[in-house]
Amino acid sequence: MSAVLSELDAAAIEARIRALEARTGVEVVTAVVARSDRYHGLRWRAFALGAALAALAVVVADQARPDWIHAHAVLSTVTAILGAGLAFALLATAWPAFERRFLQRERAEAEARSHAKALFLSRELFATPERTAVLLFASQFERVVVVFGDRGYDGRVTPHDWRRIVDAMTPSFEGGDVRMAFLAGLDALEALLVAKGFASGGSTRDLLPDKPLTPAADDE
Repeated sequence: MSAVLSELDAAAIEARIRALEARTGVEVVTAVVARSDRYHGLRWRAFALGAALAALAVVVADQARPDWIHAHAVLSTVTAILGAGLAFALLATAWPAFERRFLQRERAEAEARSHAKALFLSRELFATPERTAVLLFASQFERVVVVFGDRGYDGRVTPHDWRRIVDAMTPSFEGGDVRMAFLAGLDALEALLVAKGFASGGSTRDLLPDKPLTPAADDE
C-alpha cells in the first residue's frame, strides 16, 4: 500500500464502499495517484522566471550604481542570470509545491480527467452488467479530484450532480487528508444515488475491487 494511505485508511474506505454498494447496488472504485503527468515544461518555466528576475535585478542595480561596470561585467551578468534560472529549475524539481505554481489549472484538470478515463478503461471498470460503476479519482500533484461514472447514469445523473461529489472531496484533499476526502466523497455519492432511486434490491455482485487503487504514473 502506498504511503498516501495507511492500511487503516484503506480499510476504512473499503468498509464505506461496501456499505454504499450494499445500499445502492452500484460498483464504486477509488484511486489515488501521485501525479497525472510529468509536466517537463514546468521546470523550463521556473528557469525562465529565475532568469528574468535575475536580469531585472541586474538592470535595477545598473541604474542605481552605474559605476559598477568593470571588465568582467558581462560574464558576471550572464552567470547571475543563468545561475538564478538554474536555481529555480532545481527548486521546481525538488519542491512539488513550487513546481505546481507553474501549472495552469485548466491543464491540471484536463490531465487528471484524462488519467482517470485511462484508468477506468485499463482496469475495465465498465465490466458491470448495468454499466453503473463509479470511479472516484484523486491526483495529488495537481490537487484535482475527478468523478467518472459509466454510461448507466446517462439521463439520471447530471454533470452538476457529479460536481457535487467533487466539491465534497476537494477541501480535505487539498488539505492533504486523502482518507477523509474519499469518505466525504462516498457519503455524498451515496446520498446522491439514493436520491436518484438507486437501490441494491437485496443483492450485490461486487465485481470490482473495494480496496483503493494506488497505481504508479507509469502503470497507465
